[in-house]
Amino acid sequence: MSNARKLADNLPIEGQLSGRNLLTNGAMQIWQRGTSFSGNSAYNADRWKVDNNSGGGGQSTDAPDDFTYSLKIDPSSGNAALRQAIELPAAGEGGVFRSGKKFTLSFYLKSANAGEAINIFAASGTTVDATTTAQVNDTSTGLTTATSWTRYTYTFTSNNVGGSDTCYNIVPYVSSPSGATYWTGVMLEEGSQASPFEHEPVGVTLSKCQRYYYHLTGSDEKGPNGKHVGGGVMRNNQYFYGFPVTFPVPMRVVPTFTYNNVTPYVADSSNGYATLSLAAANTNNFSFNGNAAGAISGAGAGDAVLLYCSTETNHYVRFDAEL
Repeated sequence: MSNARKLADNLPIEGQLSGRNLLTNGAMQIWQRGTSFSGNSAYNADRWKVDNNSGGGGQSTDAPDDFTYSLKIDPSSGNAALRQAIELPAAGEGGVFRSGKKFTLSFYLKSANAGEAINIFAASGTTVDATTTAQVNDTSTGLTTATSWTRYTYTFTSNNVGGSDTCYNIVPYVSSPSGATYWTGVMLEEGSQASPFEHEPVGVTLSKCQRYYYHLTGSDEKGPNGKHVGGGVMRNNQYFYGFPVTFPVPMRVVPTFTYNNVTPYVADSSNGYATLSLAAANTNNFSFNGNAAGAISGAGAGDAVLLYCSTETNHYVRFDAEL
């Protein structure tokens, strides 16, 4: 069966027509940061930054046919906006986003209220929030919300990318909704016609997301102080060397590093503690380096050090290379 016939019948396609979605995690499959969110300007589903979810939102199983999840956005006040930054080949290099080229954005949306305006904004910039060069600023799309799942499409023409810009930002939003909105099946493709949403294996989507964000928690192997994350060796009774972390895929840039409820313990020493600090990182791997506020009783050179997530709640090590 030809790809044209498959498109007409809304069947999966292959060959040159695959890989056509320029956005990542459009089906809201990956949620490394969690599944429930409340607050301003934060990533919810991977690669999707939400301007405002003060009314509470996140992962929802309310989804159209052929989808498992949607992203719920309830801003309480203001716009229900989600945004994704598409990485450009280099600063000022638009790549496929050359001037005069047509693109079609499509998405599924369900809203608590019908008749509210759906707007589209697109701009190149240096971060996901940037508006350096506006390609689209359409508040008169003619699209409005419905209370049942509806697929919307919008075609636009790209303008020049700014000379220092490193990403192309896509921002569909509902203007000041009076209730929750639900989004999924978001796709941006070249051309002036929307094709059926391109579903891909969840592992493929996860790998794409991990170029920009990697969330590490303890393994299922548990010790006396929580979940085991890694290990190292004491240099003496006060300093110890690295816990290497190899990223699943190379990250976009050297990532920023944060952690919570993660503690190193010296083997066979009662609650030996050392403060973590960043030793070295690059786009392929990372290692921890630690030193104690004071000498650890009973510890010595060559002793094993274990790194634990010290609680079962809200424990993580995060590596962030988002645009």
